[in-house]
Amino acid sequence: MSFSSLLKWSIPLLLANEVMGTRLVPIRPHGGRHNKRQEPSGFDLKSDETFLWGSVDASDSALASLTVHTPGENENILSMEHFDDMITNVHCGNNSIEMTFEDDATFAYAQRVWDWVNGADNHSFVMVAGPGDCGTNEDRIPYIVSTLYYDEDANKATLGAIESNWTAIAHTYDLVIGSNDTQNRTSEASVLPRDIDKDTSIDFNHHLNGSLAIARGDLSATVTCLNCSTTGSFDMKFKISQKLGIPTDATITLKPKGVSAYAKMKLAGTGKVVQSLTKTFDLLSIPLAGLDIPGVFELGPFLTVALGAELTGIALTATVTSGATGSLYDSAVVEMNMLDPSENTFSGWDPKVEILETSVDGSISGGVQAFLQASLELKANALGKGFRIGLDLKVPSVNAKLTGITSTKEVCEGSNQNIGVKATTGIGGQLGIKAFRESDESKPFVTITLAALEKPLTEPLCFPFGPKSGAVSARSVRHPHIRRIAAV
Repeated sequence: MSFSSLLKWSIPLLLANEVMGTRLVPIRPHGGRHNKRQEPSGFDLKSDETFLWGSVDASDSALASLTVHTPGENENILSMEHFDDMITNVHCGNNSIEMTFEDDATFAYAQRVWDWVNGADNHSFVMVAGPGDCGTNEDRIPYIVSTLYYDEDANKATLGAIESNWTAIAHTYDLVIGSNDTQNRTSEASVLPRDIDKDTSIDFNHHLNGSLAIARGDLSATVTCLNCSTTGSFDMKFKISQKLGIPTDATITLKPKGVSAYAKMKLAGTGKVVQSLTKTFDLLSIPLAGLDIPGVFELGPFLTVALGAELTGIALTATVTSGATGSLYDSAVVEMNMLDPSENTFSGWDPKVEILETSVDGSISGGVQAFLQASLELKANALGKGFRIGLDLKVPSVNAKLTGITSTKEVCEGSNQNIGVKATTGIGGQLGIKAFRESDESKPFVTITLAALEKPLTEPLCFPFGPKSGAVSARSVRHPHIRRIAAV
């Protein structure tokens, strides 16, 4: 399979009216207009040029770095942002750029270094106009310059230039979205550290509620989220590289930051079912704020959080309440290599899960599992190439094996009741990440199991119910005040 077909996946982008994303804006060299006197060397043609984008709000953590390479003998690249303060007037058309220089010296310098393009028919260079360089343009615009004409008396140059786009001009590039690394930092030392040490984050803070109806045969039950929520965020970094049109790197790095989930759930119903029965219900299904660099990069995240239950050979006339908290360590990290899955690495994803108070009131037997399942889907397009990543987090999950007990003796120590339920409970969590191709959306191209936790509690639970001997009413014995099961 070719590199190009490997990365040519579908990118259905989110509509603008569905969610307000973050539009990254250009970060100028030198920190902004007039912050530093520009030098004539700003007119020099280069074999590579780095462009930065960041959030309008400096407190928002998002950054992009694009380094475009022009290694051929007949090509070069130049950013107008390096010299636009030394130009008094610019007019950009569909086939030309006219610019007037501030004095004779700057005009002479530009004429000397740019005249290279007139030296041969196949000579050309890319000139990228910065925001406002062509009038009211808010985004950078690349042009391909192939000829130059001069007006000596007016200090004016007319460039034969065709407006292009980033996909067309960037046959060789390195693109980093998220925290910048030293290999892709701009050479301009005046770009502030706060502008280059950022991560792209996906918000994971949501309050959830809802219920799931389960019915089969004579079974009628409901699982309800009494109190469910997720917190934290996921930091992401994308790196995509291409050389002469051939992808050489395509990786995504994902790290949790304060990620946790809280789920207090209730199962109530009557009836029985012999076969296993699994159902899920979406508590939340929303597009999240994405990222947009016009013509360069688009990211559209989508979050789904489901409430799920699995019942096995169950018979009940009862209410069961339980729950758990699940959290991920900030040290966890996964890096997916879309070109070479053998290079995938991950560590630290085993979740920390703690069970909440559990209670049973009524007759029940069989297996019960209830869980929250968050699915974070990332759809992105970078310079015409796309990918889709799915992160599945089944955390936390609570499972229990329940056995109804009837005895002539008390079933739970100290209860003085001869009917009850024995419960062996456990906690767990499954985490995985997948990548999909356009040719087969139903089958992931890359699958990584990040963690699979199944941990039984060391002490069984006992819940008595029914009338007490010599008492009018009874109450459930609740975890964590666990009592040992008495012999029957």
